[in-house]
Amino acid sequence: MTKVTFTAIVLIYCSIFIASSIYLMIPLQPLLADKFNVSLHFASLPSTLFVIPYALGLVFFGLLADHFSLRKILLTGMTLLAGVTLLLSFSNSFTSLIILRTFQGFLAASFAPVTFAYCFKHFKDTSQTFIIAMINTGFLFAGVFGQMTAVFFTELSSYHVVFIAFFCFYFSCFIGLFLTLKQSNTVQTDNTKKIQPIILACFRDHTLKKVYRITFFLLFTIMLFYGSFEIHLYNDSHKFPFSAQILRFISLIGISPAFFSSFFVKKWGVKSVLRFQLGIMVVGFIPAVVSLNVFTILIASLFMIASTSLTIPMVVLLVGKHAAVFKSTAVALYSFVLLIGASIGSMLAPFIPFTTVLSLIPILFVVLIIFSSSIPSE
Repeated sequence: MTKVTFTAIVLIYCSIFIASSIYLMIPLQPLLADKFNVSLHFASLPSTLFVIPYALGLVFFGLLADHFSLRKILLTGMTLLAGVTLLLSFSNSFTSLIILRTFQGFLAASFAPVTFAYCFKHFKDTSQTFIIAMINTGFLFAGVFGQMTAVFFTELSSYHVVFIAFFCFYFSCFIGLFLTLKQSNTVQTDNTKKIQPIILACFRDHTLKKVYRITFFLLFTIMLFYGSFEIHLYNDSHKFPFSAQILRFISLIGISPAFFSSFFVKKWGVKSVLRFQLGIMVVGFIPAVVSLNVFTILIASLFMIASTSLTIPMVVLLVGKHAAVFKSTAVALYSFVLLIGASIGSMLAPFIPFTTVLSLIPILFVVLIIFSSSIPSE
């Protein structure tokens, strides 16, 4: 096994466990509400107060990546993340839990933008495409894996064991990164202190602005679909023989196109693959619009994940291709927009009927297909 291959495996491994932290507390909310005698609304704070600092951290560490050694940022971030996660295993009050989860969210953000910057710098052509696709696949897989892992370790003993396990996972990530990452030269630039102009330049760039608009709706769609389905399932549970968690698990089959990303990009190009995958989203929802039943919902969910498994890495490649100088910042802003979209999708889910969601998504993605035609191919 070459060092490049081993590095890729380590980065993919890290992506799964980093992103899993976002979802750890979701299945544990009833347990936390009971243990700390708080409402379910307050029991969601350990999740909410992870995501907000995570979104802000993506921009912060993306800016750092344009000016400092990528290897040092990743190793330092993973060390601090492991330390905070270990402290979480000793938390015995709800206040300490949400405070430490806030720090954990911010530090977890040190991985994604810096790793994408590392991929742009140290991997080329088809290897770069494949590894970015696999890292994003790891993020998608974590949505189910993180919740399943949290339930597994909690049932062994208590929620504290979840954090002990993830401390071990993050320590192993640190070892893997330490052994495989190459040294990166510090970027020397006169714009180090000009943070605001750098961010504004990314948002004002004509091409990047178009890519960010598409980015917003990718995880927005997933969170809106599953959030609305959870409520629909709660109201009409007798009509569906499976839970939303089982639906997500089966839908993970949809990540398989990501394994062929290099072939697709080499044969058709990034823009064509993006537009085709946006079309896959539309096709997948048509049966559910025509007839709402268990089978058509499963098809919609499967096609949605299949579409997202390639649209997200294609968007990352487009950002990396069209960002003139500050690629790390541009990718960090992509991650920020992606997560903001996910948050808004989750917030809107309780207010939009599931049948409306099923009709809204294909219409939205037809518009995105038309809109994407104006993005330059090179």
